[in-house]
Amino acid sequence: MPKIFTIGFSGKSPEAFLEVLDAARIRCVWDIRLWRVSKYVPYYSGENLATVLGDRYEYHPEFAPEFEMLTAFKDKKATWADAEPIYRRLIAGRAPLAGRNPDELDRICLMCTEKTAHQCHRRLAAEYIASQFPNTEIVHL
Repeated sequence: MPKIFTIGFSGKSPEAFLEVLDAARIRCVWDIRLWRVSKYVPYYSGENLATVLGDRYEYHPEFAPEFEMLTAFKDKKATWADAEPIYRRLIAGRAPLAGRNPDELDRICLMCTEKTAHQCHRRLAAEYIASQFPNTEIVHL
């Protein structure tokens, strides 16, 4: 049974972020942001994370939301109730887990910006993974 994690880096110092990953024994961080650049916190830019985490970092744009959905939600032109089903349909259509073995997913951590998973696509991505591989445990860090 795979155990997957999610984390948002907002509000976390680089040291605290790494401590959380290490304490949870994260095997690999999957960056599922649409944009891997962090203008306000450069530490969390994809290039820097790849340097710091090495082979424990992977970019997975197949789990990223589409630009239109993300900007509509961020600009308050759409509610979370509007965005959630759009993302669920998007991810189901992409079938990002095709050909994957559930053991490959054990102890991955889906990473995005949002502080909590409640209204973040990383929660939906984790739920999608669990729907494809029953008995998957989800832990939001």
